[in-house]
Amino acid sequence: MEPVRDAQRSWALLGISFALVMIDGYDLFIVSFVAPLIAKDLHLNFVNIGSIFAAGLAGSMVGGLLLGYIADRVGRRPLLLVCTILMLVTAYPAMLWLVREPSFARLLAVELWLSFLYGSYNGAMVVFLTEIMPIDVRTSGFSLAYSLATAVFGGFTPAICTYLIHLTGNRAIPGLWLSFAAACGIVAALLARVPQVTSETR
Repeated sequence: MEPVRDAQRSWALLGISFALVMIDGYDLFIVSFVAPLIAKDLHLNFVNIGSIFAAGLAGSMVGGLLLGYIADRVGRRPLLLVCTILMLVTAYPAMLWLVREPSFARLLAVELWLSFLYGSYNGAMVVFLTEIMPIDVRTSGFSLAYSLATAVFGGFTPAICTYLIHLTGNRAIPGLWLSFAAACGIVAALLARVPQVTSETR
């Protein structure tokens, strides 16, 4: 029975890891999706679009550095929960606010907010994902979970968001898709367990 339990634990850990990473792929796409989506409405030139992307990168960098520093002091799980809850409750309202009355200022604000949350979450998630992997399979487990989840969830997000916009006519719908990923991230952060380090596993 022990091999069966080990296999069940492995699949459960893989599912938790996927759920932790999926929001990373979703948010990265949506941050890069927002500016081109609205740029046509505002007739933005390349300089303005470039400044929006630069602001997004800055927000991501600040979020990663700041929340990474805080996570080292309060722990990774509390920061993951705070970031995912904020994404859950603000992603769709922010997108809806933007598409109802598009403006350069609103586009900049939404881009900064989503990129800040992305950087903040990513700064804590990458380390947490490493910590929940058993030491004897840490490198391979992390690589499999991160690369596969990013490829699957992040890779299909553009097509899914485009289809949902076409189906509903609501250009804010990517915010709901991000909220769904955030809900999965909340569950994963609550279920994940960091394995105890013993003398045998060191």
